[in-house]
Amino acid sequence: MKKIFSTILMAALMLPVLAEGVNKETRSSKVATEATVLMGTVVDQSTGEALPGAQVKINGCDQSVYTDLDGNFEVRNIKSGTYSLEISLVSYEENKIKELIIDANTKSALKVELKR
Repeated sequence: MKKIFSTILMAALMLPVLAEGVNKETRSSKVATEATVLMGTVVDQSTGEALPGAQVKINGCDQSVYTDLDGNFEVRNIKSGTYSLEISLVSYEENKIKELIIDANTKSALKVELKR
């Protein structure tokens, strides 16, 4: 009888711990399905050369990133939706992309050209 009682007591104590683990997995998988990655390259319009240090501003989620030495940029954890981008670099005209649609669970890739 003592064995049965202690087994039931242990099971009752473990239930909240097990339930919390299931909730964490559900929450993390839900977040993963709602976010996506936006990546791309910024190049000079006339030469096609990569432009390092260009600012890529994503309006609607208030994020801003800069291109690396190869002109590449990447923005993670963007929720699905429609955004506008502003891409700028000193001595180049600003390029605006309006109504960019980002879908969940996809990597969106852009090639953006800037004009002098």
